[in-house]
Amino acid sequence: MAINKKNLDLLLVFPSLNWQFDRERRIAIRIEKDIPNQETPHIGMAYLLSIAKRAGLKVKYVDMVAQGFSREKLLDYIAETKPRLIGFTAFTIQIKAAGRIAAAIKNKFPGIKICVGGPHASAIPKETLREFPAFDFVVCGEGEMLLPKIFEALGNEKTLMKLKGIVTRKGGDVSWEPIKNLDDLPFPAWEEFDLSLYPGTYPHRTKLELPMITGRGCPYRCVFCCRSLGERCRHRSVASVIAEIEHDIKKFGCESIAFLDETFVANINWINDFLATFLRKKLNKKVSWSCSTRVSNVSPGLLKRMRKAGCYYIFYGIESADDKTLKRIKKNITIEQVKKVVRWTKKAGIIPVGAFIIGLPGDNKKNIEKDIELARELNLYSVTFPIAVPFPGTELRTMAERKEYGMKIISNNWDHYGKQDTDVMDSRELPSVKRKELQKVAYERHPKKNLANYIKNLNKARP
Repeated sequence: MAINKKNLDLLLVFPSLNWQFDRERRIAIRIEKDIPNQETPHIGMAYLLSIAKRAGLKVKYVDMVAQGFSREKLLDYIAETKPRLIGFTAFTIQIKAAGRIAAAIKNKFPGIKICVGGPHASAIPKETLREFPAFDFVVCGEGEMLLPKIFEALGNEKTLMKLKGIVTRKGGDVSWEPIKNLDDLPFPAWEEFDLSLYPGTYPHRTKLELPMITGRGCPYRCVFCCRSLGERCRHRSVASVIAEIEHDIKKFGCESIAFLDETFVANINWINDFLATFLRKKLNKKVSWSCSTRVSNVSPGLLKRMRKAGCYYIFYGIESADDKTLKRIKKNITIEQVKKVVRWTKKAGIIPVGAFIIGLPGDNKKNIEKDIELARELNLYSVTFPIAVPFPGTELRTMAERKEYGMKIISNNWDHYGKQDTDVMDSRELPSVKRKELQKVAYERHPKKNLANYIKNLNKARP
């Protein structure tokens, strides 16, 4: 990938203060040593790159983890490329790293404007600016259509802060406008990535998997989610999604698709049209695919059609083995649904995986033991046991701040706001130390499985 190292308009950065450690942590969560897991190129950055290029802006992207960039190496790169604007993306666990790297940039290049986007900054933009002085402004929500306008206003803060979704130190509108027609977006600019650095999101077992979204937004009200892309589900047209798949096959040699929608099966008419078109074009002969969805949204017939169209893997957010807990967290599913849908998924020949969250409102030791037992009964290929985290912008955080169900927030150190090793929230029934102990027990009782053996047994059990 040729790089013009002079006078960039925009440099996009995925932050890391220790890329070796972060890369090792990614590899450590693999289900099997040689099978990647959650090692995917950033689709949000890919969309911003494509928008910037369409607007005639000179733009580059640095993934500090995948590309092995230290802070010093990034500073050297900035000295060479002289970007007008640097944009960071960050989940909560990355926001402090982004803030510290931004501070180092400001110290050396005080004239360069720096902004930050992503779920954390979008949820609490004013607080983010107060906590991290090196950020000049926050981009809330979806930034693609704002990007050209930002550059038009970049030299004038009064004009910049008038843009809906832009928050500066002098003010701004924290609300943002969801993109009404997602078909207006160009396809993600994967040509700007070294795709060999991203082995895959799910165990696709092909030469190249690429991520894709068919829609944005989530209409469900789970208390642990901030719904960072909005509360209304907006779908791309089936024609647009199919065209992107064909584009990715032809241009990049893509052999598998990881659909990253929060809920892939959200509109039954849309999914039926998609599957029919996919099969009619015989794309199932060219690519396999994976997705995440809810157990309340599928049926035996739909799962069979999905498998016929190339779906090999589905993630289900199960969250709890207790119906009362599921009701408290507004998941709106039942344990009976979970059991039926996992059976249907296996019968269709699709690999089921899932997750249970430890420390949900009202949880106690008995609840977690039920989670562990249900996971054993379901016999998923992979099951994870993340610990509940009160992320900014979630109802769970509000509940903890109000001390509902005996919960309380014990740390606002964002570096600890990861799901697998966290010490940020307590409750009377389930103290933080006990959560970690139960998580350890859960993983010990559910050792990682071998994919080839799982598929072999799955096929044996099918009628």
